[in-house]
Amino acid sequence: MPASLPCREDEFAEVYTHLEKAITDGTGSCIYIAGTPGTGKTATVREVVAQLNAAVVAEELDDFIFVEINGMKVTDPHHSYSLLWEALRGERIAPSQAQTLLEREFSTPSPRRVPVVVLMDELDQLVTRNQAVMYNFFNWPSLRHSRLIVLAVANTMDLPERTLSNKISSRLGLHRITFRGYTHDQLMAIIESRLAHVPGNVVHPDAIQFASRKVAAVSGDARRALDICRRAVEIAEAESLARAEEEDDDKENDGPGTPSKRGRGKKTESKTLVRPQRKEHIVTIQTVKQAIAEATSSPLQQCLRALPLASKVFLAALLARIRRTGVQEALIGDVIDEARRLALMSEQSPIHEVLLGEITEAEAPSKGKLQPAARVIAMEDAVMGLAEAGIVGVEARTGERARRVRLGVGDDEVNLALKDDDEVRGLGFNS
Repeated sequence: MPASLPCREDEFAEVYTHLEKAITDGTGSCIYIAGTPGTGKTATVREVVAQLNAAVVAEELDDFIFVEINGMKVTDPHHSYSLLWEALRGERIAPSQAQTLLEREFSTPSPRRVPVVVLMDELDQLVTRNQAVMYNFFNWPSLRHSRLIVLAVANTMDLPERTLSNKISSRLGLHRITFRGYTHDQLMAIIESRLAHVPGNVVHPDAIQFASRKVAAVSGDARRALDICRRAVEIAEAESLARAEEEDDDKENDGPGTPSKRGRGKKTESKTLVRPQRKEHIVTIQTVKQAIAEATSSPLQQCLRALPLASKVFLAALLARIRRTGVQEALIGDVIDEARRLALMSEQSPIHEVLLGEITEAEAPSKGKLQPAARVIAMEDAVMGLAEAGIVGVEARTGERARRVRLGVGDDEVNLALKDDDEVRGLGFNS
């Protein structure tokens, strides 16, 4: 791990400046940090906190308490109250009791109160039906004596406007930081930073560039790029060990050398059998391709490739909608409308013949001319099948088209699985 996070210097400076000022001034504050997975949001915040703690040790900054609450790790959003109270007082109590005590704590003036920095990671998972948890955590920093600083981290750009009520989103204020997906140059810098202290040329520069461009074209996810490179190194290491074992076996099977007929009777010097020097195996473009191929042959990838045509078209429409709006969720009705537009523009005959259900000549207004049906067939079944498989999440409410839907897996997983699928070629899956 490098000492600092590469390619996020601007975002680091912005978060650091905001936190340092709030701690020094003794004021409450909220920051909303958004970006797709693997763009360094949480890592940047942790690095900022580490630097602030170093400043506290050097007596350059007032002491503060840091608490991390991860929405993916709490069984119930209300347990966030218990975690925060435990960090403040060192005792674990029931969520309802913790909420009451926290309300009293942040409403009462105390000259000896230490600033508290709360990282609310995976904020999307902490939204409740009545949104009480979100309201309290974003309202407490606005109280005069709270000295509470909340860093809300989410994968959705406009979660406050789309999911949270106005009274909650207004409390987040205007201070928002967006982490864009890494470019291929940035991904190269990240991979090279991990290789900086590794002796020898373990990974060929062309292989680094190839892996970076592949990931940047799909998602810009640094974790995926590093995972691919790690797997490529494992493959190269396994090949190197296998080659070494083969050479050792060959050496053991070789018998003692016999002099040639021409050399008989002549005084000869004993010669040692010279073998070619063992060559270290490094990661090449081909090795990276193999690692990517393995990543795309996971059970999830196989499941995505085996989906019915209607489900693939629905996923293409959902991804198109997400790219257009920048929002990670959409109304099912809007996605179905998007699917119809994609189907009409598609040159794939199965989509026209099966999903658009072209009207027969006898039903067509003008004889001899086929026309597509008014809607895409089997979309409802596609939504339910994808939801049961966990590939999408669907809002539980009445009204088919008014329900919200969002991806339950990474969009890069969908793109990797379906980019070379002939059935949905030309529907927007990245190549």
